Amino acid sequence: MRKYSNSGFAGEMLVAAELSRLGYEVLLGNVGTKKTIGVDLAAVNPESGKTVSISVKSLKKKNAFLIDPEKVRSDSVYVFVITNSAGEKPEFFVLKGITLLSNEKDIFGKWGRDYAQKHGRGIYANKLEQWRDCWDVIDDD
Repeated sequence: MRKYSNSGFAGEMLVAAELSRLGYEVLLGNVGTKKTIGVDLAAVNPESGKTVSISVKSLKKKNAFLIDPEKVRSDSVYVFVITNSAGEKPEFFVLKGITLLSNEKDIFGKWGRDYAQKHGRGIYANKLEQWRDCWDVIDDD
């Protein structure tokens, strides 16, 4: 059996597929690279023409999503995806950057911007449960 090693690429593809299933036109950014600055995908509502930037954060299994609150873009939508193993359904948590920032203390806990080690800043998956499958935030203004 092959080793599953790139949850970032898998997460971006799963999010792109789900957006497409939901009726959005999807534009792929720098998929699978680490050079993307805050935007991995764009979702276009074909009825309104509204385009939203999507930042994808992926894990293979429940753990902490590494994300620095100082780099969160308030105007982007963040999709946190737990890809799980092949044959298992992925889990999606969808919220706006402004929501992440306005609830920073609750969502990040002690691992937010006050945490001295920037490489350790992040969000535990259980803190995102209320945004499970909240794809409707993409069209909220």
